[in-house]
Amino acid sequence: MDHRAVVRAMASGRIIIGSALVAAPGRSGGSWIGEAAEAAEVKVMIRAMGVRDLAIGLGTARALRTGEAVRPWVLLSALCDGVDLAATVLAVRRIGLRRALPVMAVAGGAAALGLAAADEVDA
Repeated sequence: MDHRAVVRAMASGRIIIGSALVAAPGRSGGSWIGEAAEAAEVKVMIRAMGVRDLAIGLGTARALRTGEAVRPWVLLSALCDGVDLAATVLAVRRIGLRRALPVMAVAGGAAALGLAAADEVDA
């Protein structure tokens, strides 16, 4: 497995998702949490989370491009994905299984991939 390619793809996904959450929080957040994403107060939180993803994705991409250590970025990404997974599991009754399952699959898979790649990406 080319761990750097996997991490590059994950960073690109994080940049795309983060940008969408910042630019269109109601629409992009709605697929995760439903109608609540349309509330102005919730859009604030969705945008804040989007900036987190955008920053981590850009930092990871920069580290890959410049030769800096990538592992810390990968571990931070895995931590965020793990928290997204846990938060979704805790809210599954409220947001519904149909919305929760895709997020749990992506967040859990991304966390696992990140942890698997972390020790190899700078080798």
